[in-house]
Parts: sequence; structure tokens; C-alpha cells
Amino acid sequence: MLLAILSDIHANLEALRAVLADARARGASRFLSLGDHIGFNGDPSACLDELMPLLHAAVQGNHEAAITHHGLFGVALYTRMITKSAAMLSNAQKQWLAALPLTTVHEGLRLMHAPHRGVRWGRVSNCEQAAGVFSLYPEKRLLNGHTHRPAVFSKNAEGIIEELSPTSPGADGDTLTLALDPQRRYLINPGSVGQPRDGDPRAAYLLFDTEADAVTFCRVPYDVEAAAAKIAAVGLPRSFAEALKRGESPTGD
Repeated sequence: MLLAILSDIHANLEALRAVLADARARGASRFLSLGDHIGFNGDPSACLDELMPLLHAAVQGNHEAAITHHGLFGVALYTRMITKSAAMLSNAQKQWLAALPLTTVHEGLRLMHAPHRGVRWGRVSNCEQAAGVFSLYPEKRLLNGHTHRPAVFSKNAEGIIEELSPTSPGADGDTLTLALDPQRRYLINPGSVGQPRDGDPRAAYLLFDTEADAVTFCRVPYDVEAAAAKIAAVGLPRSFAEALKRGESPTGD
């Protein structure tokens, strides 16, 4: 089975539609989401209209959690962003987001947005942080988002963890396939559909071939200018649009 793993869509309809078309063309039969469907971009409602009937499994991210905990970010700019995003959603969409679990298992894959404790959402950016996540769950294949950067952490039977680089594209320039070792555990981040932060503005997602036990990191070009224009049109900060064009974080982290 070929699963398309999406994360950090962040209300970017142009990126989402480009990714869905690419994944379908590559033969994906199911779509999963690792959270943060809203925020930063201008089309939260339209994105959820696409996603709600499509996804076979999804989890809640910190942006979804912030809808019901408005002070969650502790940053006034982000609190205003979430308030604006929530105002564009229907009651049914808000209820769907609020009902998403923090973590779930689908086809043996552990799905999460990020390690979560109380109102804190942790980043997984190094082997030490990955070790903490491996200790929480028994599954051999774990998937997370939140950092907006593709990443792979691998743990062997002796407990040694190493970080692998999924950023070098394959021969076609748009994909990179990794065969997973059945004796090792993996924590994999597909990168962000709607707001990449690795210096590449193309939308990022992951294909997981459950039969071959292999993953393919995919990058998809889309109309970034159109998405950026919508950010200004709905009254979100210009810095969000400029960061989107560069493939960077709007806050520099």
C-alpha cells in the first residue's frame, strides 16, 4: 500500500492541491496528516473542505490545539493569527479539528505532530530529542511534523541513534527514496506541505510504501506567488508571505 503522508499544510490551498495531484499521479491510495492544517496562510476553510473527506487518519497539531487554547502560543502575533484563522472556519470544521487525537496508529505507523506534554509541543531536531520520542512509543515506524523540515532518525538494536539526510534529491531532482532496515526503528518527518523551512519553497510530503518498507521524500512546485498574495488579502502579516517565498520560518527559527 502506498500512503501519502502530509504535514504542516497550514491553510496553503495551492500547495495542498499540487501535492494531492502529485501523490495521486504516483499511485498513492491513502492520505494521512500529521497536523497543523491551519495557520500562516489564507485558505483554512478551503483546505479543510479538501481534507476532511479525504484523510484516512489525522492528528491534531499545535495550531489546532490553539483554537481552543487561545493563549497557547504566548506570542500576540500568533494568537491574532489563530483568531483570524478560526473566524474563517465553519462550526463543523472547528469540531473536526478539535476531535482529532494527539497521536494514533495507522497500518502500524505511529502518527504524531510532535512530542506533547501539557501545552508544550517539542521539536525533534537532533538525536537526543529523537531518543525521547523513541522511548515513548513501541512502534518501529514513527512519523512526526512540526519542524517544517524533512528529517530521518534511525535507532539500531543497541539503542544507537543516527540522523540521516533526506535533503539530497534523487535523479529526477524532486524525490529521494530510502529503503528502511527491518532491524532498525525510524522517526521520520516529511517536511511541510504549506510552509517549508529548509530553504526550498517547494511543497514537501512523503510517500510510504508499506509493502517495500521504503519512503520517498517528494518536493512539488506550486504557485507560491498566488499563495503569498492570499496571505496579505486576508490581513495576515507580510512577513509570512515573504518567508513562504524563501522557504524559511517567518520568525527565523
